[in-house]
Amino acid sequence: MADTRATEVADIATVLASIDEIYPLLQDEAEDGERLRRPTPAVQQALHESGVFRILLPAELGGIEATTLEIIDVIERLSHADASLGWLVRALAVETANAGVYLGDNGIAELFADGALPLVAGQCTAFTGQAIEADGGYRIAGSWQFAPGLSMATHVNLAVTTEAGERLVCLVPRWALRVNDNWDMLGLRATASLDYSAEDVFVPHRFALRVGRENMRRGGVVNRLSPALIAGLGQAAWAQGVARRMLDELRALTQRKDPADGAPVTSGEFFAEYARHFSHTRGTLALLRETWRDNEATLAQGVELNDEQETISRLAAGLATRTSLEISQLVHRFAGGQVMRNGVLQRFFRDSHAGTQHRGSAHIVTQQCGRMLSGTLPEGAHWGFFDLVVPEASPAA
Repeated sequence: MADTRATEVADIATVLASIDEIYPLLQDEAEDGERLRRPTPAVQQALHESGVFRILLPAELGGIEATTLEIIDVIERLSHADASLGWLVRALAVETANAGVYLGDNGIAELFADGALPLVAGQCTAFTGQAIEADGGYRIAGSWQFAPGLSMATHVNLAVTTEAGERLVCLVPRWALRVNDNWDMLGLRATASLDYSAEDVFVPHRFALRVGRENMRRGGVVNRLSPALIAGLGQAAWAQGVARRMLDELRALTQRKDPADGAPVTSGEFFAEYARHFSHTRGTLALLRETWRDNEATLAQGVELNDEQETISRLAAGLATRTSLEISQLVHRFAGGQVMRNGVLQRFFRDSHAGTQHRGSAHIVTQQCGRMLSGTLPEGAHWGFFDLVVPEASPAA
């Protein structure tokens, strides 16, 4: 098991340098990670030591409190190295930060005792569990889906609804849950995004938290973002890294001299398509940086994002994801048998398709962005979690 004690990492520059340093290891271990459906022990230890799990954690708990632009850099670079690792790290970093931001002091003192760096997986958004008040806490039952990094986690978040209708997130040790080993997916295999369930699990009050800006106890500007926006930020950065890696692999194919490869990646049509998709990747990254630079300046002033800022943030995530998907189609069209054989290009092709299924960047979100930007919605239309909330039209007089 990886050493989960906090490692001294000064800043994002150190984290990025660490990712570059362990890049060869991540390549060497990627195939075994797919086979195991989780990062290998060596990769788990390297990730811990790199500091990637602390990028969103409050500084007073040994975290870095990265800016949104720094988060983009870290997740993009890690996803370029291995799409599964980028996906897994972004999920674990967010859920671990949520515990650090929202838990009370008693829970924090226990969770982070003796320099420990817990890793939290699970759900802060799908309230499919039930909580019944008990002496000193709650009794929890329910089931949840898709928890990236569950195999690495020390603790798991359970999103529940109380008898009074209140929404809570309860934190439990992973051993207290039943894990359904059902991760047999097309791509992102090394994320081990398993389902899990709780059967009459007791959770003390000190490990129950309420998510939302009004409930923050620690943290910086980025921790004020809604779960949907922080998910979109991570999704966009992940898609950028995956897209860039597929373009790099295609470029490498053009430089091979072995005619037995049989990949038609030297035609004029290929080069035109390559240039077009290259520009799209650069364009979406520029849009992401401009959007989140503006968002962070607003949040730093203590002001909430307006409807247009939220819309552009979601649109940028959708466009980055669509660009990644289109590049995977370019790979399939021109890389020939290289995609059909087991290897890096096939893995990223599969991972790109699996990752586009995230609800926060689905095509319907882009449609809703268009409706919001068009100015045709009735007054009071606003963003809910992932979807638009549109007031019903008043009945005709």
